[in-house]
Amino acid sequence: MGLQRERVQKGIGYIMRHWRKTCALLLVLLAGCSRTKHDGRFVPPEDRARQALEAGLAAWRRGEPHGVVAGTTPGVHFIDSHHKPEQRLDEFSILSLAPGDGPREFTVKLTLTSPPQELKVRYIVVGIDPIWVVRNEDYEMITHWCEPMAKP
Repeated sequence: MGLQRERVQKGIGYIMRHWRKTCALLLVLLAGCSRTKHDGRFVPPEDRARQALEAGLAAWRRGEPHGVVAGTTPGVHFIDSHHKPEQRLDEFSILSLAPGDGPREFTVKLTLTSPPQELKVRYIVVGIDPIWVVRNEDYEMITHWCEPMAKP
């Protein structure tokens, strides 16, 4: 029982530290979950979703921190907390868009430096204004109210 209480307290601590991002994204997600059938109101058109993804990745490549991407209309919020702070994005290539009615889901090839690494990751794009571009692992944590476990 103590371990479960500790996990809940850590989850609450994470939410409180990132309350603005959490609240904004939660509102978008809850609005989308309130309907029994998906009606597309919170899913951007494919071209806008792709532009938002490209804007977020280009900002990362320029060395900007994740969060609000400056100069975007509609506003773009780029969330990718799974790369190391010193790790730079050298190149990216959008490989595919997953089929379906839900949030836009893109597979992207990332070439990173410091340390060098090549990854294929998925980004979820949801919202109309602002548009949220969220790495799949972050999206899963937010939608399931999880916190990454401390490494031993």
